[in-house]
Amino acid sequence: MVYFNYGSLGIPDKEALKDVEDFLAQLPLRILESQGDYTLEMVSMAEQTRKQIADIYNVSADNIAFISNTTEGLGILASALRNSEIDIQVAVPDIEFISSALVWKNDSDRINFCQTKNGIVSVEAVSNLLKKDCNILCMSSVQEVSGYRFSFQDLLELRDKGTNEYWIIDGIQEAGIFMRGLEAEKIDAYIVGGHKLLNSPFGLGFMYISDRLLEHIRPTYYGYFNLNEPVDGWVHYLESRSRKLVDLKNMSTRKSASIFESGGMVNAFGALMLGKSITNWQEFGVENASQHIMQLQKLFRSKLQLTEGFEILGGKNPDTWSSILTLTNINGIEKERQLYNMLSANGMKVSLRSIEGIGGIRIGFHYRTTEEEVKQLIRVINEFCW
Repeated sequence: MVYFNYGSLGIPDKEALKDVEDFLAQLPLRILESQGDYTLEMVSMAEQTRKQIADIYNVSADNIAFISNTTEGLGILASALRNSEIDIQVAVPDIEFISSALVWKNDSDRINFCQTKNGIVSVEAVSNLLKKDCNILCMSSVQEVSGYRFSFQDLLELRDKGTNEYWIIDGIQEAGIFMRGLEAEKIDAYIVGGHKLLNSPFGLGFMYISDRLLEHIRPTYYGYFNLNEPVDGWVHYLESRSRKLVDLKNMSTRKSASIFESGGMVNAFGALMLGKSITNWQEFGVENASQHIMQLQKLFRSKLQLTEGFEILGGKNPDTWSSILTLTNINGIEKERQLYNMLSANGMKVSLRSIEGIGGIRIGFHYRTTEEEVKQLIRVINEFCW
């Protein structure tokens, strides 16, 4: 099987899995032999991953929160904004990932859809919508169906961002391959599940929240790890016979993005795997990963001999390319299904995705994808077309 379905689900690294097997095998003994509360040691493990994420994106760890998946992160922020003093009018591209619109369903009259063409989300269309009616932009940095990669830097060059305007971005289809300058591009929230290009399908992702957005939103509830740690530490606090629930009113909450986590037991296993996946990305080279994808894109596009009504969705400008390529057929989905079946018969894993009248065979590359694998893919597609 040759895997080209990273747009749906990543594959955990074998070495990372071995490390986790060792961790899980030793876990009972570590809990039994811990000199203190092993819960806090697991929390400390997660904090190391939080710092690792912050470092790779060159932001403060205080701006990073853990989430279970992208939809949860989108929903947390939608709820927080709904309960804030910010007036909400949301701009969403019409080919968006369903959750980018669905999390606003309770305020569906406040959703404004940005029209797209051929899978392209133009900066002009987004800018016009923000100028007219909207102050919340909720969209993906890479479109899941077309693979079109949006430039927020281009959007900033086209218009000044309003003081009451917030950009909430789903980054799951690029994180692990492409770097995004969160502060430079004035992104207010960047939400990433771990299960796709980060190759960590273990129930933990992350989101960045800017200081300017944190100033205006609060979680709907607090858990005890959302509180600032007592002066004498959690262990002493939990042991104290003088501890009373009424004391909670005098305990301060954190001023960081972590207040949007559950505040309970952390998914230390997920954090461990997420951290190892980020390490793999760093070891391959962050710049090397994106350059490798661009080389595969150019190889695929230059050697492909399309006919039978097939074309590639999205833009022709390499700056808009991502790790996703989508082959669409102007005659409809039946030809796409035929090619999909042929690829499957040749041991090639892809997916078929559609929305708003566009779609096709979605091919997802990774920095693990080799040129020889892409050449095999090209041979099968060319054989089908000719």
